[in-house]
Amino acid sequence: MASCARFVSIVASIVSLGLVAGGSASITKPSAFTFSADGTGLQLGGPGLAPEIRVAPNDFPGVIRAANELAVDFGKVLGVNATVVVADWASTSSSKAGASGPRPIIVVGTVGRSSLVDSLAASRNLDTAAVANKWETFSYQVVQAPWDGRDSIFAILGSDLRGTTFGVYDVSEQIGVSPWYWWADAPPTARKYIWASSTGAHTEGPPSVKFRGIFLNDESPCLTSWGHAKYKDSKYGSPFITDFYKRIFELVLRLKGNYVWPAMWSSMFYLDDANNGPTATEYGIFMGTSHHEPMARADKEQGRFLKGSWDWKSNKAGVQAFMEEGATRSKNWSTIYTLGMRGSGDAASATLTSSALEEVIGWQQSTLTKALGKPLSQIPQAWVMYKEVPGYWQKGMKVSDDVTLLWSDDNRGNIRRVPIANETARAGGSGMYYHFDYVGDPRNYKWINTIQLQKTWEQMTLAYDRGIQNIWLTNVGDLKGLELPTAHFMALAWDRNSFEDPGSTTKWLKTWSGGQFGEVAAEATAAIMTTYGRLISRMKYEDLSRTPFAFSTTNYDEAEVNFNDWTDLLAKAQAVYDGLPAGAQDSFFEVVLHPVMAGRGVYEIYTKTALGAKYADQHRASANQLARDVQSAFAADSAITKRFHGLLGGKWNHMMDQLHIGYNNWQDPSSQTLPRLTYVTTAAKNALMGVAARGNAASFPAAATLTLSPPQSPFAPPGRQSWLDVFARDNGTFTYSVASNVSFVTVSSPQQVLTAPGSASDARLLVSVDWAAAPSGSSVAALKVSNLNATGTAATVLVPIDNPMLPADFTAGHVEAGGVVSIEAEHFSAPPSDASYVVVPDYGRTRSGVRLPTKSASQAPAKGPVLVYPFYTFSTAPAAAALTIYLSPSENANPSSPNRYAFSVDGGAATTVQPVPLGDAGNEPAGWSDAVVRNAYVKTSALGKLAPGRHELRVWLLEPTMVLTKLVLDVGGLQSSLLGPPESMRVGA
Repeated sequence: MASCARFVSIVASIVSLGLVAGGSASITKPSAFTFSADGTGLQLGGPGLAPEIRVAPNDFPGVIRAANELAVDFGKVLGVNATVVVADWASTSSSKAGASGPRPIIVVGTVGRSSLVDSLAASRNLDTAAVANKWETFSYQVVQAPWDGRDSIFAILGSDLRGTTFGVYDVSEQIGVSPWYWWADAPPTARKYIWASSTGAHTEGPPSVKFRGIFLNDESPCLTSWGHAKYKDSKYGSPFITDFYKRIFELVLRLKGNYVWPAMWSSMFYLDDANNGPTATEYGIFMGTSHHEPMARADKEQGRFLKGSWDWKSNKAGVQAFMEEGATRSKNWSTIYTLGMRGSGDAASATLTSSALEEVIGWQQSTLTKALGKPLSQIPQAWVMYKEVPGYWQKGMKVSDDVTLLWSDDNRGNIRRVPIANETARAGGSGMYYHFDYVGDPRNYKWINTIQLQKTWEQMTLAYDRGIQNIWLTNVGDLKGLELPTAHFMALAWDRNSFEDPGSTTKWLKTWSGGQFGEVAAEATAAIMTTYGRLISRMKYEDLSRTPFAFSTTNYDEAEVNFNDWTDLLAKAQAVYDGLPAGAQDSFFEVVLHPVMAGRGVYEIYTKTALGAKYADQHRASANQLARDVQSAFAADSAITKRFHGLLGGKWNHMMDQLHIGYNNWQDPSSQTLPRLTYVTTAAKNALMGVAARGNAASFPAAATLTLSPPQSPFAPPGRQSWLDVFARDNGTFTYSVASNVSFVTVSSPQQVLTAPGSASDARLLVSVDWAAAPSGSSVAALKVSNLNATGTAATVLVPIDNPMLPADFTAGHVEAGGVVSIEAEHFSAPPSDASYVVVPDYGRTRSGVRLPTKSASQAPAKGPVLVYPFYTFSTAPAAAALTIYLSPSENANPSSPNRYAFSVDGGAATTVQPVPLGDAGNEPAGWSDAVVRNAYVKTSALGKLAPGRHELRVWLLEPTMVLTKLVLDVGGLQSSLLGPPESMRVGA
């Protein structure tokens, strides 16, 4: 707790300086604006001064709309709105200094569309070459002497509707208005002055990924209930009307996205509000429909309007008529058409075959060309390779190259497929449908954020570098609660190049946090959410109810250490929240403090339930307190949700309503239910003593002698110390005393009074060894624990001691303790000279990940780049030693080259291992469910006898589609756990 207290002090002193918002969420872009009174360039704002924004009447209506929002955004930061003037070139040029006298002027327009911009470019100093005729590109700059009587103006140019809109919103973000000002209540940054730099143009685009967007899915109960309360329902009972979608479209555009799949559980986008389709097009948003809703028709339309069954084989005419109506209805709107077909209700079809599906897609394409009057090359189309669908494709289907193959992850963030050789040259390219939310096996996860940003970076950079660049779409559930991973995903899709560095996620997170909560909180917030990502990657909340509890309550202090990590994180998040100005606290609570606080509460429920069962077996009186703690945490969970609902006068009422405690299968429980709690009967006043020892499931008095595990070693993992617990087994008061039979083994608090019930019913005694005085080699000390109030009542705790000699010339590598060598993957002996491996910091469950560069070819065992791990052992294993490799739960994303690794010890022959079994393309491989629940593939291989001494482990990753996170060598002492033993001492670190 000392480190946490120091963190609290630092944060409090920093945040007290005040709120200064960050700029853009880009991690490479220099700011084009300054905000001091003595700024240079063109002044755009000052006390009582805001600009005049001019836009041509012949520009896109969406550009005029965005210009009006920019005017309001200036008001948010300056306190006075800008003014929008819709004017052509003649009225602008003749206005000299402008209708508002000395007011600064911003010209907004689309190259080739805006008469204002085109005339300005033709006659004056405005160069449009960097923007013209490009996809979604923008530029802004100070233009000198734009017309007679005006020294300079500021111009925002776009190559098309979205390019101009992105430019407008980018300026908004640069001056201090977050894209999340409404959806996450990020406060605008107050500015007294705004200056635009005169040192050249800032240009962005085209984007890395052509179509980038979100899918509002699994939207009940939260988003739907919230919508019913906030918006007037349509005639079909849906709240997802145009006023709702305007908020969605604006956010997507502010994130530089352009694509949306609408809510669909009980909604019909084009029918719920007749203005939905045309409004999306006016904004510049491409609309699509989900993986099982072809031809721009919603699933719920099938029940209302389809004549006959949703089956191509038995009702082809009815299905065709239904699909054709979708194409006709949407022909004048911006649409990416979902092709193909699945069974009814988002399930596999019982009757479709590869040849039938080939026929379906061919008919759909023919229908689109007729309805839209365009060639296929001009019609965006996507065939979603979801669940069983790749199985059809694998059988040799012939599908037009105009179709984008929209590949998918496994619903848990692991990409199932990357394009292979015969798929990379398709005109329609490839896309990725990715999940931040899911309903289905092995369990739903749709409550709050459980996404590790580093995992998103690793998987989506793999996707991009292997040719998936046409569509990126992510399932964001209710959106609320997933703001952070959504922002990160969209930033990656816009500018993949700025995320080239494996550490770029942390840099982006600092920039993004500064833009949301102020620069003074940026670094602390980034650290908090990085740790949060690591903790939730260990297990999703919905999976915690599995029995037995995944985190060991006996070995390596795993359950307690994990929960302490959550408790420490909450203290840090609360410290930042407490130090923020009031205007930033609601936003910080929504995005940072709430998931940490609520997540820690759920972990408390399941961790203390598991520890309580263990304590009850030991008949600890404190088991009852743990049960009360669980009940309190359960009540607090509801209170935290109520607090969320009360924010900003109830703005987010019904969000976070999702049930998340008490899962017993993949589907939501019917209600929040406590896990089964265990109690002990403590009516007597006998003051009975109990004793427990680390790493030992037994306890005194059931066992008269206990043994500490693992043995004490001077090379034990740093930060981990052995202990024994003395506790009351009944009500009353007693005094215990501990005596050691050797002087070099001592315990903290060797004598203490314990009383039950109450907080003083248990004592944890830390065991220390004076290694200078301890004998060399192996020995055993004994601790006698006596109840001084009950003569003759004493337990013996044996303390095995290993005090070996490490040779002085072993200067680099890991050292065994307790029969185990545990190694974090990034701690290989030296960085490869040719950058043949990439370390992804803060990745996975414990520290980081290591992988080959994403564009690497498949490697040959023992011939490609190698990871070298020197280590030293003292034990002679009673049986064969073993190597356990921990990998991310990555899929065999290249079907012709499944994930494999090879290893050798001490120069022996290399052994090749394939950790992920092969399966057919339509199903997950064997062991997948267990792997995604624990977020790791864990593979153990026998090594044979391993003599004491120095050794060298060599590991070759053979595919770029896999990530190594941890290695454990068992020489006789490995204990079972979820995360594996903590990392061994590393000499030369």
